[in-house]
Amino acid sequence: MNKLNYKKRFHLFKDMKFLHRMILIYLIGGIIPLLVMSIYTNMQTRKMMIKVTEETQAEELSVLSSSIRESMSVLDNVARLLCSNDQILKLTTRKYKNKTQFYSDYRKANTVMEDYINFYEQDISSINLFLDNPTIDTYDLNRINNLSYFKQSVRTQTWYKETVDCVDKGYWYFGATSGANAKDQTMQISRAVRDDNDNVVGIVVIQIQYDKVTLNEQRQDTAILYNDYYWISGNCSSLDYPFLKEEIQKINKSKVTKQISYGVEEYLISYERLQMDGSDDYYSVVSVQNYQDIMAGVNRISMQAFIPEIIGMIVSALLIFAFAASYSNRMFQLRVQMHRVAQGEYDEVERIEGNDEIGELYTELEQMMQDIRLLMSNVVDEQVQKEKLHTRQKEVEFKMLASQINPHFLYNTLETIRMKAVVNHQPEIVELVKMLAKTMRYNIQVTDRLVTLKEELQMVEYYLKIQEYRFGDRITSELTIDPDVDMKARILPLTLQPFVENAFVHGLEEKACDARLVIHVYKKKDDIFIEIRDNGKGMDYYELGHLRKVMKDEAGDDNHIGVRNVYQRIRLLFGGEYGVEVDSEKDAGTKVVIHIPYQTEID
Repeated sequence: MNKLNYKKRFHLFKDMKFLHRMILIYLIGGIIPLLVMSIYTNMQTRKMMIKVTEETQAEELSVLSSSIRESMSVLDNVARLLCSNDQILKLTTRKYKNKTQFYSDYRKANTVMEDYINFYEQDISSINLFLDNPTIDTYDLNRINNLSYFKQSVRTQTWYKETVDCVDKGYWYFGATSGANAKDQTMQISRAVRDDNDNVVGIVVIQIQYDKVTLNEQRQDTAILYNDYYWISGNCSSLDYPFLKEEIQKINKSKVTKQISYGVEEYLISYERLQMDGSDDYYSVVSVQNYQDIMAGVNRISMQAFIPEIIGMIVSALLIFAFAASYSNRMFQLRVQMHRVAQGEYDEVERIEGNDEIGELYTELEQMMQDIRLLMSNVVDEQVQKEKLHTRQKEVEFKMLASQINPHFLYNTLETIRMKAVVNHQPEIVELVKMLAKTMRYNIQVTDRLVTLKEELQMVEYYLKIQEYRFGDRITSELTIDPDVDMKARILPLTLQPFVENAFVHGLEEKACDARLVIHVYKKKDDIFIEIRDNGKGMDYYELGHLRKVMKDEAGDDNHIGVRNVYQRIRLLFGGEYGVEVDSEKDAGTKVVIHIPYQTEID
């Protein structure tokens, strides 16, 4: 049933007109992928814009926090300097006998405070000094704006007690601002002035410049809180976000940007904590933005980007439709002319102008009308050529079949020689023929399958035995395998033999005596290393460089095809970190290190 439905759908596509087919192709190959890509791109853009908005909000908050933190550092340093200033200490500890002495010292101390205010006008709003000097007339203090006496109402306030308890550091808190906006709350630091006996004789109170922390220019609703509880200032009201204090009290990090839910609304909160060294109290700067506002901006930008794509698709659809209609009309004209040719009405055929495919087809149709007999002749010739080609293919197949017989004939011949040597009691020839047969069978039957390290080393041993019969004592060979090497490890076939053969052919054959070949197999971490070292004639710098280049070149010369194939096969199968390294020195010998991963199962 499914097969019948498939055939029905296939015939339905075959029966479609060219115009409809072009429109369908445009929909399938153009509109749908473009629409999917546009939707995907739009979604990714939305995610990116949301992420950028989050990062921007966090960055703006960080800039504001850094500015406030710098001002706090300035206030802390100024408070420390004022508490140790000689003029301030004199004003707080001197026993005044008359007002003239007091006002003289006050002017000097006031000059110091005014200098700090003027120098740090961007950071300091005001400096107040509370005194505990009974020799100063309270009436005189009340006439001076930046001096106050330790009244009982002041001594009972929390900030006073905390300031007195702070030794060698200031106490940060929030309180009423001075001047016209005395009802506002602002950030300030208080630090105790102590005499030589460590008694508190005064307190310096410095308020941060309110213009520095105004938040009206912030794009998001931003506020400053004290200990995550007291609302100090902001460009919004605490009533606008009744959940904010509770949410930020759950934050256990000094800096974070997160999304929270309150009722049916979603909000993006950026939070950063400001805390001076050695202080238990802190300020927190937090900005809030409604996700609906974020998504409204994202949707607006996404729609602005999506509308041109829709317009482009509509315009391209109109162009495709016009092109398909024009092409379909030319196809119809060509079909009419072909029908007339099929009916033999050659005089009724009308010429179709143009250099497109339809015009080329008409040219071929015209040529067909003129040379129809020649065409038939060509068809006959083509059939003859096909028969000849078929015959040649059969010959090639026959030769390939015959070539498969030769190895079996060679094995049978070697076996006959071996049996003859057995009969004649010539064990060396028996052994030599046996190893040669196994080596040739291994080389001919090799495929891309992985073999065990034991099988590969066995063939190398056969090869070395054959060479020992050939060269006698003139060349000695040694094969050592470390105990931790697993002989079941898998290796590409014919990995070692090209390098062992090169050691004999290019390195050791020309030595008259003391020629030596050493093969060492060892394991390092999870990799297998096979080192092939000889003391032959070696290679100079240029020969070694040429060999290394040929090994890495997939289209190198045929003089080193064996070693190049080993190098390329290892890298292709196991990866670029594996392969073959060759080192050599002229008249000193050559060392080859084959590096493969350790694995015991066929991949």
